[in-house]
Amino acid sequence: MGDGGGVWPFERPVLDLPVNSVRVALLNITAGGISGGYKKYLINTIPLLASHCDVEKLLCAFPKSLNVNKWLLPYPKANYVECNPYGIISNFLLGRVDKLLKKQLDAFSPDAILIPMERYMYHGSVPVICMVTNMEPFVDNFSEDSIKVRIIKFIQYIVAKKAVRKSDQVVVISNFVREFIIKQWNIPSSKVTLIYHGNDGRLLNKEGDPPSSIPKDWKKNFLFTCGSIRPARGLEDIINAMKDIAEKSLVKGLVIAGEFSPGMIRYKRKLHRLVEDQGLSSKVLWTGGLDEAQLTWCYKNCSIFVMTSRVESFGLVALEAMSNGCISIVANNPCLPEIFGDTAIYYPPTDSKFLSEKIMEVLHWGEKERDAMSTRARTRASQYSWDINAKRTIEVLSKAIRTSKHSVHHKESGMREAE
Repeated sequence: MGDGGGVWPFERPVLDLPVNSVRVALLNITAGGISGGYKKYLINTIPLLASHCDVEKLLCAFPKSLNVNKWLLPYPKANYVECNPYGIISNFLLGRVDKLLKKQLDAFSPDAILIPMERYMYHGSVPVICMVTNMEPFVDNFSEDSIKVRIIKFIQYIVAKKAVRKSDQVVVISNFVREFIIKQWNIPSSKVTLIYHGNDGRLLNKEGDPPSSIPKDWKKNFLFTCGSIRPARGLEDIINAMKDIAEKSLVKGLVIAGEFSPGMIRYKRKLHRLVEDQGLSSKVLWTGGLDEAQLTWCYKNCSIFVMTSRVESFGLVALEAMSNGCISIVANNPCLPEIFGDTAIYYPPTDSKFLSEKIMEVLHWGEKERDAMSTRARTRASQYSWDINAKRTIEVLSKAIRTSKHSVHHKESGMREAE
């Protein structure tokens, strides 16, 4: 959508017709946890895949620690089973196969395996489709990352690159990711399919619930940003910009929603110290994690939504902000312009002075100008669809199955000719 065209301008439609009655194994090969964005993907995708007329059965494997029965509803064609957490030592360094998962796959006998992350699992001739959803390990390490985090990212990079190369098909969630793996890793473009995430509009017509930590008189008069807190969020930009804004008393304050990612104690101290040094302790509010209703209230009641991310593979919070008609100011970093298009104001990353000037400029907009931007944002957000996401996922599964069967047929024909 970054070029102002249709929803899928970067990828020609998959021409293969769906394969009737396929058995799909959706494997969540995680270390035992998942991000909020990944959870939203599963909540929206699994029901659509499970109810699709061309899916006979859907096997969904999760580590026990995810407690999926608490947030995933049962579906007639979906079966939830356990698998072991992905281990860096056992799975990556020693190359051990998850025997529990292999047993589940043997019993299920899938036609295709879908792994919605940068992982790979060999299971005979069954085609594997992986997804690239996390770009942080592929860019330069952030200076604030601890040594442990850098090591983990390095391993994630190697695992991801191996998974992309071994998989039969690869799904990416932005053109930024697509161009990266094609150009940097020399992956054939025919193997890579762009499928954007969808727009979850369950709470769009609701006002939401105000977080108790936000003062009542801040309503309609605060800046808002959200997401897991780590160096890649680039929160220094908005904190530094907030000093000029606070001096002019243009808003009540800045609300930062989200939990600090594991291993970020040093970064947390740095941000809190920056707030204190700027004299912003009463103007910056850390809410911690918020539920969907509370996030919805913040989107609908903030003066401006600010996104300072240094890199994103898609950024579901961007879509949530647009869905709620937020006036958004975002960093001109991949892939934010691709997702926001003309519904946001952009600033050069790390340039907090420029950011503060843009915020002050937008705060002086009239109602007509704000309404026009808000309408454009909602319209653009409506073009992202989980239904389209599921449909194109089935098409990619179909393509992988047909290609796999074609390869097996040729191999068998070659063996007969040799005889």
